[in-house]
Amino acid sequence: MRKVMASPLRHRTGVQQSFYVFLFISLACSYNIDLENPLVFQGPSSSFFGYSVLEHFHDNTRWIIVGAPKANSSYSSSVRSPGAVYKCRVHSNPERRCTEMDLGRGNKPRESCGKTCQGDRDDEWMGVSLARQDRASGKILACAHRWKNVYYDSEHILPHGYCSIIPPTLQGRTIPLIPCYEGPTEKQAFLI
Repeated sequence: MRKVMASPLRHRTGVQQSFYVFLFISLACSYNIDLENPLVFQGPSSSFFGYSVLEHFHDNTRWIIVGAPKANSSYSSSVRSPGAVYKCRVHSNPERRCTEMDLGRGNKPRESCGKTCQGDRDDEWMGVSLARQDRASGKILACAHRWKNVYYDSEHILPHGYCSIIPPTLQGRTIPLIPCYEGPTEKQAFLI
């Protein structure tokens, strides 16, 4: 009786193993990378260059947008490891150079961002996540999830996160976005 019971169990295990092997092979083969002609871009060492990558297309120019969340930014030299976002032109770029994008954040490690908000940019990890609007001339969203609000200039640190909305041209003024912060609002009286 035991031999009869063991046989279906062994058969099921063999089928399971075969399924897992098939799944592994299909996942490995389905990733679309050109191994014959790769485009390799490099950034600063120890910066996590390539942690996030995004393809962008604007005015017949194709770009690769790259996040380096532990980079020292040349635009924010007094901030400790704020992270950076780089743009790399795909065509007409034989040296495969990438340039850091100026997100217009300035050089202050702390700056006021509202009545009860004092932003702390040290180790904020800008470029840890990147997203793009799915349309022609879509804007790009670059985020720093470790940006902190030092609430009322006290010991209360609120890790809200910070994002920059980058225009489709990859130039000009960016728009700040602090998704988890809302400043104090005044109550309004309504007359009935």
